[in-house]
Amino acid sequence: MRQRIANTTTVPKPKFSVIIPTYQRLECLRDCLTGISANLAAKSDFEVIVVDDHSDDDPSVVINSFKPEFNVNLLYQEKNQGPAAARNRGAGHARGDYLLFIDDDCIPCPEWLDTIGEHLNGSDSLAIGGNCLNELNKRVFSEAQQMMMDYLYAYYNSDPTNAQFCPTNNLAIPRKGFLQMGGFDTSFRKAAGEDRDFSARWLRTGADMRFITDAPVYHQHAMGLKEFFRMHYWYGRGARRFHHLEAEKVDKKGLEPIGFYTGLIFFPFSQTTPMRAATISLLQLLSQVAHTFGYLREMPLTR
Repeated sequence: MRQRIANTTTVPKPKFSVIIPTYQRLECLRDCLTGISANLAAKSDFEVIVVDDHSDDDPSVVINSFKPEFNVNLLYQEKNQGPAAARNRGAGHARGDYLLFIDDDCIPCPEWLDTIGEHLNGSDSLAIGGNCLNELNKRVFSEAQQMMMDYLYAYYNSDPTNAQFCPTNNLAIPRKGFLQMGGFDTSFRKAAGEDRDFSARWLRTGADMRFITDAPVYHQHAMGLKEFFRMHYWYGRGARRFHHLEAEKVDKKGLEPIGFYTGLIFFPFSQTTPMRAATISLLQLLSQVAHTFGYLREMPLTR
């Protein structure tokens, strides 16, 4: 059985605990940790907890190479349980005042930790969501995914000081408040919907959520047609589960108004050249087909 790798050196209690769920992406994980190492914050300000979700290849070699640079630990999940469970496991071992969640295929900007710390300003009731930017600008599927995220940021966070949705690939939250809420809902087995559910539950506690753009992370997730379709299929399943849970709690209707979907399809034309926008708009339409398939597939499981 794999054993947890732990630092034996006693270190002061950090301000931040950076938590990274990982699965089958060793090179992406290496790039993520390299980006964290390049942050301008003092190394004593943060710890890093990587939670491996039962990958085929043990990431300990990657983790060990960064131990001389900063405090980093590796935890294992004994079976593939999904990123929500992995993040909860990391949070349970965290010592920092704030939890910072980032995905293993994202690279933080050098000012990431310092800037988020400035926005938090010692608050124990404020969650900070940062934006995620596409690192693979010449790949059309990655570009289409970025435009979708830009649209969602604009739609749900039109007032950044009163944000309604913050993805988990760049999210900071007080550890105490996170644990009191019970963390992420582990019924979301894929990276799809657990962030919307968490955002809604956090806001219902009366706490605040803010969306910022000056502490981005850079997404390096290459994908083709099959992976793009599969990802949005799972988004659809996550959306159905989220709507089901919301209806139980607040009697909230499920789907967004029709203007949301038409806006999504036409959004690329305000962002890029007409020819490129037409291609991306077709991919947005395809994403909604996949989303619908996933939504319908999940319905029998959430009645």
